[in-house]
Amino acid sequence: MYSLDVNFLKDRGLNKTSEAEVKSPKAKPSFVKQLPLVFGLIALVAFPGAAFGYLKNLETQKAELEQQIQSIDGEISSLQNQNQQLDQIQQQITGVEQETQALISVFEKIRPWSAILQEVSDRIPPGVQVDTIQQSGSIDNTQLVVSGIARSYNDVNDFVLFLQRSPFFNSKNIKLTGANLADLEVSIENQAEIPEDLIVQFPQGVKYSITTQLSNTPASQMIREFNNKGAVGLVTRLKTLENKGAILK
Repeated sequence: MYSLDVNFLKDRGLNKTSEAEVKSPKAKPSFVKQLPLVFGLIALVAFPGAAFGYLKNLETQKAELEQQIQSIDGEISSLQNQNQQLDQIQQQITGVEQETQALISVFEKIRPWSAILQEVSDRIPPGVQVDTIQQSGSIDNTQLVVSGIARSYNDVNDFVLFLQRSPFFNSKNIKLTGANLADLEVSIENQAEIPEDLIVQFPQGVKYSITTQLSNTPASQMIREFNNKGAVGLVTRLKTLENKGAILK
């Protein structure tokens, strides 16, 4: 018996087509499909450069900031030196001010002896004679003891009242510390011509002692009084300090 082997594919030409399909070259991928790869390559190449540039920029900024910091440190150091100089100048000014105030305080307490004597002389009432004026105490507490003789107790009391009215003395610390009757000292001219049997009676007076204290009123407030008593030197110095603003008018 015979067998019949029929190739239907071959007869239809399908086999050739399949072979053609198998043997035909593969199609190339499109550019659109390759874009991700291209972008990836670009990013791979560009990223290190961008990173390097960014780091370089940061280093530049850091250097600029360091320069600014150094400049600021220099300014701070300069200001600190200036502050030290200012402190030294301020200390010198303070020292000068203290010395000036000390000098002013001395002038404020000065009481010229000539002015005091003139003031006492101007306050002496008629019938009172001053023999001695003694000074004691410190510059802040100067006391005077005025002693002499007067015709009567009333004259002595008047003298005490006149001294209490003086701006040179502390009115609360003026007091009569002694008053006693005593013979007045009388000088007789042509005593040899007086008969021996002539009895001469001399009047009696009052020996007194007055204690007083100088006023603590600042000298700058007594310029007019000192000027009236002839204390020109002190008045000139006080007016100079006044014109410079060292003491208030």
